[in-house]
Amino acid sequence: FGSSYSPSKAFLRQLLRESGIVETVVDKAQLASRKKLSKSTKTSRSRGLNIPKLDDATCAGGKEALACTLILTEGDSAKALAVSGLEVLGRKHFGVFPLRGKLLNVREASISQLRKNQEVLALCTILGLDFNE
Repeated sequence: FGSSYSPSKAFLRQLLRESGIVETVVDKAQLASRKKLSKSTKTSRSRGLNIPKLDDATCAGGKEALACTLILTEGDSAKALAVSGLEVLGRKHFGVFPLRGKLLNVREASISQLRKNQEVLALCTILGLDFNE
């Protein structure tokens, strides 16, 4: 028989557009990225958070968690100032976390950028956020 068929590029483009294969593959890839991202931010409050430079509130993660406030500062020197001010108020409901540099705009970032950004991951872990919710 020895004959062969090669479809035109226009036919292949139309097939890909109308079949929804590309959208399905993209959706599956995004779902896999979200699962990886959510695994990297999950934590258990009972074992504590292992985040450097976080001074967590005493009641964070417990029954009084809704009354807690996280103070985000620009760097370690501002954190020191906030911590010294908290000596007056007490540390029961106040936690402090210093940010390094300019924070990533998460609205315009891709999932892979979010997964690579340590500041965003740390904040999500501290706040108990899940990227799938």
